[in-house]
Order: sequence, then structure tokens, then C-alpha cells
Amino acid sequence: MYASTNEAKIYQSVVDNKGKEIINRILMGTYVKIVEEESDWYKVITAGPDGWMHKNDLSEKMGLKVFFLDVGQGDGILVEIGNYKILIDAGPNDSMYRYLTKWQYKYQLDTDKKVHIDFLIISHFDIDHYKGAIEIINDTRFTFGTVVHTGILKFSTNKAENPYPTGLGETIEKGNNKYLTTIFNDLLTVNEPVPFNRDVTAFMQAITTANKQNRVSSAKRFKAGDTIITDNIDSQDFRIDVLAPFNEIIDGKTCFVYWKDDGITINGHSLVLKITFGTRTILLGGDLNTFSENYLMAKYEGHKTFEVDVAKSCHHGSHDFTEEFMALVNPYATVISSGDNEKHSHPRPDAIGCAGKYSKSHRPLVYSTELARSTNIKNQEILYGMINLRCNGNDIYMAQMNEVKTNSDVWVSYPII
Repeated sequence: MYASTNEAKIYQSVVDNKGKEIINRILMGTYVKIVEEESDWYKVITAGPDGWMHKNDLSEKMGLKVFFLDVGQGDGILVEIGNYKILIDAGPNDSMYRYLTKWQYKYQLDTDKKVHIDFLIISHFDIDHYKGAIEIINDTRFTFGTVVHTGILKFSTNKAENPYPTGLGETIEKGNNKYLTTIFNDLLTVNEPVPFNRDVTAFMQAITTANKQNRVSSAKRFKAGDTIITDNIDSQDFRIDVLAPFNEIIDGKTCFVYWKDDGITINGHSLVLKITFGTRTILLGGDLNTFSENYLMAKYEGHKTFEVDVAKSCHHGSHDFTEEFMALVNPYATVISSGDNEKHSHPRPDAIGCAGKYSKSHRPLVYSTELARSTNIKNQEILYGMINLRCNGNDIYMAQMNEVKTNSDVWVSYPII
């Protein structure tokens, strides 16, 4: 069963049908194993100290769980709902791999069971979003359904090897605009004579090898208007819709608008995802920037498409955003995923300030994976670095761990209202 209330209490014992001494609290949706029953109580095994839970605090419905992992300077998000496991980006390093193998799915892997990821979604091919996925794909204990991508890859920076006018491929010009015409639909059937850059090459080799081992089923390009998942879970609608990127048709060719340079273009054409479960919504905006936000606002003019309950801050809290777009998103809570000791100084003060300003809440919540991390000064051990979102289709709770761990009160959590 699963905790049906947030920070559900676990007691040391039950006396006269009443719980005695709280020894643990678990977030809504946390799995528990029932080992004993006594009147209105179950004895459970779960995360943290085991003990007794009241039956009113348990349900057979898990709900939606979203884990915003601290991967340093980058994005890494794990989504679990029903039987689905969905990985959205995996950061630039092995943080996500270590989390999945040493914590989240350790029990499953230790019993020689494979872990199946239904969708591996790469928002765009910057290394701080996809490089960490390579090690996961190469681990034969993992299998994958569909690899979801935008269709824009990076080529070798060696000019002798890359005859294209940009690092993203061929372009054409029409009027005063430039358009990228090199687009890849199926990454498993690429026949490209020009070499990709080192890390894209490693990613392509990983999914190709995994496909030959029957561990990756497909690698498809998704665009605005597509739906990755639509299902009924716990008697409520669940879906992941793609709001961007958009394609243009120029002289009969499918293209992307090319903005200023390669970096702005590949970031601006990130996958923008809207997750809906029941009545609640989440927006994941990749690395959108001023160019792309203005472009998308024109595409969705007059619609409240972007308004959600929770949003992941675009581009790690970069200063390159529009206030108009943030006002359209208008969330109760914002999650910023960024890292220490990086040249971009993410998150920027104006991004943090505007995340609070452009919120429908009277007390806006701004979370940071960087701030959620706690380091033991004596041994430099990283203790925590995770923002948890739990949703039953009507209620959302967001939580992070206390910096100093205590068994009876591990979490600092807030309802999203």
C-alpha cells in the first residue's frame, strides 16, 4: 500500500488502539509493506524506521511522484505514476545513475531484476541534460521503451570534419530569417556522413547498442501538438503533452527557426512538457530563452496553455527570460535545478525574484536543488539534494529533507494551494 496523507505518521507501538511515540514520517505516495494488522492499525516496513500506521493514512493508490534530483549544473527528473517510470534528462554526470542504482531501484537491482524506463525524454542535446543518461543506457540492467527527443543534434566542432554552416547542421534563409533544416526523426536509423561531437556520438552508440540488445525499443522525435502519454490512472486522467518545439515548413522543407547562434537555437527548441494528473498540472520548460519564449507566446496567443500549478524554472534560473512568459506560467511553486561552482552564476537573482513575483500564491514557493543539498563540513559528504513532488490528482505536496536528519521529522513540506 501507499501513504495517502502527507508526512504520514509512523508510531513505535500501538496501545489501546492509539499510536505511541512518532518515530518516522513518510511522504504521500511512499510505498509500505504490511507485515501485521491490529484493529485500526498496520505494522509496516517502509523508508526509514518501521512501525505502526493508522489504516486511514494508507491507500492502494500511489498517485504521481516527481523527483527533481540535484545533478549539479543540469536537469534530472524522475517521474513515477501507475506502472510508468519516466526519466526526463539525467544531468551531466553520474549523479542520476548513482541515485537510480544505489537508492531508488537498489532493491530491485539487488534481486537481479531489470528496471524498465518507459520513456527516456531528452529535452535537448546539451550535455547538462543528456550526458548522464549514457551510463544508464549502457547498464544492461536497464531497459527502455521510447527515447523521446527534439531531432536537433550537435556535430563535430572540427571544421575539417563539418562542412555545415553551423554546429547544428544545414540552414536556409527566407526573408530576414534563418532556418535549420537538418532534423533527425529516428535516432536508431541515422545515416549521417558528418560526425557528431564526442558526447552525442557516445549517446548514439549507447542507444544503438542497447537497441541491438533489445533494451531500447524506439527513439522518436516529438514536437508541439504531440502527446507522449495519455492514460487513466487511479481513476483520473494522466497525460504528458508536448507544447514545443514547433516546426516551420519553408519551401517544402521541415525546419526549425535558427536564432542568433547554435546555443540559443538548441536551447530555444527544448521539449516543453505539460504534465496533467487529475486537476493538477506541471510545466517542464527545458532551457527556453527570450527568443523562444517570445516565439511560443506568439504561437499560443490568447491561450492559457502555459499556466500550471508547478513549474521547473527554464534554463536553471538564467537571466535570459521574459517576464511576460513567467506571468503566463503563473505557478504556485517553482523548482530551480542548478549547481555550484559554475560560470553562469545560476540561479540569477532576477530569476529567483520573478519566480516569486509571478505566482498565483500569496506565499510563493521557490525551490532549489542547489540549496536542497547539504554537505557535512567535517567529511564533505553530500547528505541530501532532492525536491519531491507528490500528487493524488487533487492535492500537491512538495518537500525537501531537513539538513540535519532526525528520524521522527525528516521532511519540510508544503501544500501547493
